[in-house]
Order: sequence, then C-alpha cells, then structure tokens
Amino acid sequence: MSVLINPRIVFKPYIKKRNPIIKKQSIHLSAVEILASKVSFGSLLAATSIYEYKVFFTDDKRNGKMEQTAMTGGNVALASLLATRWAESGHFPLSNMYESLLFLAWGVTSVHLATNQRNTSAVLGAFTAPTALIIVAGATMALPTDLQTATALVPALKSNWLMMHVSVMMMSYATLMVGSLACISFLYIDSINDWNGHIVAKIRNRPKVHGSGFGSEPDPDTIQETLTDVISKEQLMNQMDNLSYSCLTSGFALLTTGLISGAVWANEAWGSYWSWDPKETWALITWLVYATYLHSRLIAGKSKKDVALVGVAGFVVIWICYIGVNLWGVGLHSYGWFNDSAV
Repeated sequence: MSVLINPRIVFKPYIKKRNPIIKKQSIHLSAVEILASKVSFGSLLAATSIYEYKVFFTDDKRNGKMEQTAMTGGNVALASLLATRWAESGHFPLSNMYESLLFLAWGVTSVHLATNQRNTSAVLGAFTAPTALIIVAGATMALPTDLQTATALVPALKSNWLMMHVSVMMMSYATLMVGSLACISFLYIDSINDWNGHIVAKIRNRPKVHGSGFGSEPDPDTIQETLTDVISKEQLMNQMDNLSYSCLTSGFALLTTGLISGAVWANEAWGSYWSWDPKETWALITWLVYATYLHSRLIAGKSKKDVALVGVAGFVVIWICYIGVNLWGVGLHSYGWFNDSAV
C-alpha cells in the first residue's frame, strides 16, 4: 500500500527555520535604503541652506568646503541607495519613476561635483542643490509607497539595453539640467546692475565697533581689500557661461547617443526605429532646443544673454519630456502609467 506524503509536512521544520532568515535579509536591505534616503535628504538640505545663505545674504560668493562636503554626502548616500536597490531587486535601478528620480538626483549632484574644480563661486550651487533636494523629496515623500517598492521588470524592459539606453538618457538629463541652471545663474548675476557697488554699500552700512565710530565711513583701503577677496561680476558671468557651454555640450552628446540607442532598442522591441511616440517626440524637441543653443552660440553669434535664455527654455522642456509624458499616461513608454516608466 502506497502512502502519499505531503512534502510541506516533511520539510516544515526546514521551512520554519529558513523563512525568518530570508525575511530578515529583506528588512535589512529596506532599512539601508530608508537610511540612505534620509541621509541624502539631510545632506542636500544642509547644502541648499548654506548655498542659499551665501549667495543671497552674504558678500562671499566663493565655494566653501562645508557646502561641498554636504553635496558629496548627498551624492554618496544616493549612490548607496541605488546600489542597495540594485541588490534588492536584482536589476539595474531604472525601472520606474522612483528609481529614475533618485538616479537623476545622483546625476545632478555628480555633475555639480565634477564641475567643482572649474567653478570657484557658490552661485551655481544655490540652484543645483535645491534642484537635487526637490527631486529627492518628490521621490521619497510625494510618490505613493507602492510606487517606491521594487518590483519585477515588465517584459518590455527585460533587455540589455535597459542599462545602456536609460542610464545614458538620465545622465544626459542631469548634465543638461546643470547646464541650464548655469544659464539661470548667469541671468541672475546679470540682473544685478552694480555687483561691486552693491558690495561696497553693504560694507559702508555695517556697524563699526572700533575706529572712528558707529556707522562711520570705512577707509578706501578696507573697501579695496574686501573687493579683492570677492569674485567680480565679470568673473562670475564668464564662469557660468563657460560652465553652461561645457555641460550643455556634453549633455547634448549624451542625449544624441541616448536617442540613437533608443531607436535601436525600439526596433528590436517594437519593430520600428521611430514611432512618433510622445516620449520620442518630446526627446526630439529637447534635442532641437539644445541644438538651437549650440547653433546660437557657435554659428549665429547671438549675445550671451540670448543664448542663456535658450538654455533656460531647455530646462522646462526636459521636465515636460521626463515627467509630462508619464503624467499623461499615453504612448509606448508609459508602461502602466506612472508605475514602470523610466525615461
């Protein structure tokens, strides 16, 4: 007489023994991810506060170690979060909006830090730091919890092209954003009519605790000595102009590479290199806007202010391309609306 044995009864002690370990590993990874997100938010908040205070409330517009350390801390925390996500999900962390937002914030901080050696002013940081902060806040606080959970890849994303195409596109967005923010910085500096005169006025209005009396006129040597330690308006504008050109040129090259790789992937997945999908169309519009920037600067000979305005327009177009199509929930790139769309 044969006896049917239930394998769950035979292996029940083993299952009970193993399940807590598996559950513990999942909790450990999630805890690291939560901790990294909080550290990144705190670091970027600190960097934003220091940059904003320096640029808008003090005379010293130079980069300092404190704010750069805070930006580095945010960058490292975001990298740790993405690495943890990768280990937890088993695939490159660019499969949904939550992951791509965090990758974008990491890209913005990385480009900022990469340009640090060429940028001696804190003005750009007053725009890049809050941008990265808002992106992280949007990903960790605004998105619903179920959209932050790591899930299996949808069939359309199960390809080796995921890492290549999506990462290149996201880095192009990050690089172009920093370049556009440098254009905004250029226009902000240009809007201050008398940069040095503004600083001198502040020096003259400072309370005096010694010398000829409270509120007295400082001697010319004191004013000149202060001005030599302050970056001039012309220097700042040249820095921002050069940085915007470097970032937008690099970002344009990355965007071009991303569009070509996306066309190849689209042909493999959908049988067509170009389908005039909303995401494809807006990516092309983004490419044309920044092509206009380069044409205006290199060929048309437009003024630096006019060229910077084109760069600012590109910042708006990037967000429409990146977020707008996902909000509409249409096209081949929507993948279930907000849930699984990456770029």
